[in-house]
Amino acid sequence: MIVVDASVAIKWFVAGEKLVEEAERVLGEIQEEPSSYVVPDLFMNELLAVLCRLPDSSPSKVKEALALVEALGMKRVGNGHELLALAADFAGRWRLSGYDALYVALASLVGGEWLTADARAVRRVGDSDLVTLLGA
Repeated sequence: MIVVDASVAIKWFVAGEKLVEEAERVLGEIQEEPSSYVVPDLFMNELLAVLCRLPDSSPSKVKEALALVEALGMKRVGNGHELLALAADFAGRWRLSGYDALYVALASLVGGEWLTADARAVRRVGDSDLVTLLGA
């Protein structure tokens, strides 16, 4: 399974972002096979936060974008004890934010990989098979 983070998803809605074509390819793959993709509950919160800060943001645009993402059918996983405990371990081990640690912990629990556009987070995780940089 692939754990997509908000740094990838925001590229679906922001013109001029780097790696837009790669992000749109991922979007197409999600549309074809949504059961292969999973996100933590945090994903929608992060996406909301970024969408609201965009220069041309409006409530209607934000709601439309969130509805489109929800309609993709990616599995959403809540913050259970096991996920949070593993995220705490990964945050300490790799000096990740709690948010980034949740994504990589979810990837570990589902036997998948975290797909992110955050090069700094990827460098922190290092050679782990748990993370892939968009466009790499």
